[in-house]
Amino acid sequence: MSEENKKDLTEQVEDSKISFKDLSKKGKSSRFDKITTLVLLLICIALALYVIFGTVTVKAPEAVSTVTETSINVSVETAEPGLFQRFTRLNGEIGSDNSDVSVLPDTSGTVSSVLVRRGDSVAKDQVIAYIDPSRPGQSYKESPVTSPVDGIITAIPVSIGETVSASTPVATISGDKTLYIEASLPERYTGTAEVGMSAYFTSVAYPGEQFEARLSFISPSVNTANRTSDIELEIVSGAEKLKEGMFVTIDLVTEEQDGVITVPSSSLTSVLDGSIVYTVVDGKAVRTPVETGSSNDTRTVITSGIEPGDTIITAGTVSDGSSVNIL
Repeated sequence: MSEENKKDLTEQVEDSKISFKDLSKKGKSSRFDKITTLVLLLICIALALYVIFGTVTVKAPEAVSTVTETSINVSVETAEPGLFQRFTRLNGEIGSDNSDVSVLPDTSGTVSSVLVRRGDSVAKDQVIAYIDPSRPGQSYKESPVTSPVDGIITAIPVSIGETVSASTPVATISGDKTLYIEASLPERYTGTAEVGMSAYFTSVAYPGEQFEARLSFISPSVNTANRTSDIELEIVSGAEKLKEGMFVTIDLVTEEQDGVITVPSSSLTSVLDGSIVYTVVDGKAVRTPVETGSSNDTRTVITSGIEPGDTIITAGTVSDGSSVNIL
């Protein structure tokens, strides 16, 4: 091939290359345009859907509404001067100043008749039985056996026909008795106990019923075995219902203060520098430091920090400044 032909062929190849590149560029531009068009179309669809279904109306800002604070329900009581008592619980037993009376005949002989039964009430000098003092071959008038006291027949240990002597009891009578309570007071309370102190007591025989008593005797000595002193209490109310030997539970008043302010012990909160209660002032809970005195199982004396008429929160979980709603 001549040099001229070779040159022509080379030029044709180069021309072909240029055409292929141009074609390739043109194809790439076409794909890009398609992708761009698709993206724009999707954006337009999304905007249309947003306008149709998700329109948001923007309003001018309004005044901020006031948030109502939640009030806490509480129970309260008004502080008033009154009587405070502290009790010591003891166990005791009903005793009596009279023992049962045994009725003895005036003579020996045979019991010819018994005129009473157990449980019968008898009066002093009332005939309750007869004794026949006769001997074989001799006949004597029957001797009456009379009651030495008013009371109730509690036992008849003999029967008709039985031979008795002048020392054989024919009957036992429980006379009118003055009942009292016997108990033991622990040594630690003997320094504060005084004759005349009030007491309240209960018996299982009368559930829910409370009787009154009064301390009438304190032994001057202490039992070294159990470190207690014997005491007696006069029964003030309910004696007609009680029986000798009954077991009772006693609340002896070992401290009494009148005209003092007290609060439920459960309303007090202990803090590092003492105690506090919460009072109500203008519908708010106010943390109020107080000084305390004596206390019993339910109440505590307030010596300072509370004035008559103050409203004390007795139930409800509050803090200083809490809004409260009094139930």
